Amino acid sequence: MTNRRDNSGPQSLSKILPEVLRQCGLDDRLEERSVLLHWRTIVGEDIAAHSQAVDLTDGILVLEADHGAWRQEVTMLLPEIKKKFNALFGPETVTEIRWRHQPNQGRKRYGRK
Repeated sequence: MTNRRDNSGPQSLSKILPEVLRQCGLDDRLEERSVLLHWRTIVGEDIAAHSQAVDLTDGILVLEADHGAWRQEVTMLLPEIKKKFNALFGPETVTEIRWRHQPNQGRKRYGRK
């Protein structure tokens, strides 16, 4: 059996995507933002149903909520949220948390329907 690569046919995206991201200089950005996928684990089902982590850049976590009441609720938990992210992903993963300003767009629902 040989380990040569056969480039004559289609390849799965999971095999080529890491190299393409690296060549484009996006692999570090993807790794940094991958922690956002753990929002539900960090805050729990109830809060995740009404809020979302939408970005993480240079340690600044950006959140949005579907209602001002939920924004206020999550704001009280920000020190704990920051602590949980840093415990899971390493110190200084999240150094600051900000809210994304949203014009009135109606209510968004982030939870499962």
